[in-house]
Amino acid sequence: MSTTWRPDDSLLERSQKGEVKGVSRVKDALKNRGVRYGNRVITSRDKGMAAVQRDLKRGPMPPGIQQWQIPIAFGPREDILFFVGVHKPGSKVPEHMHKDAVLHIVVKGSMKHRGRVLKPGDWILVPPGQSYSLIAGSEGVQTCYVHGRWSDLAGRAGAASLYAE
Repeated sequence: MSTTWRPDDSLLERSQKGEVKGVSRVKDALKNRGVRYGNRVITSRDKGMAAVQRDLKRGPMPPGIQQWQIPIAFGPREDILFFVGVHKPGSKVPEHMHKDAVLHIVVKGSMKHRGRVLKPGDWILVPPGQSYSLIAGSEGVQTCYVHGRWSDLAGRAGAASLYAE
């Protein structure tokens, strides 16, 4: 495990009011930038969304890695959060674990996990409490990743049993 960097899982914690902290963060960024969703199709290219995205940058991160929270949340309790990660060539996410599940999907470039090269369209699902690390390939890597409760990501109807031994 890394002794210098630790992941910040606090965005899935709930405030005293019961709201997921990552959702509060998104609401604050949208409000501060005057962006309203309403009942319409929304894109990252909408007016004001670039500023919202900048406000949702995460840190501190390991060298060569940048991450941003995407301003959406899914799930019945709004506790499935989405992020974008951009890793420079050869940058490393040190061995670590999360208290919730993480799903990484490679969008561009490549990354290695325990000797396996993952390319665009490939993914890695990490159950809660499982240790893992990632190394960006020679062209770097861009990922979309999701943090959420295991029961929500694996499925409420017993899909988590797929992963039981």
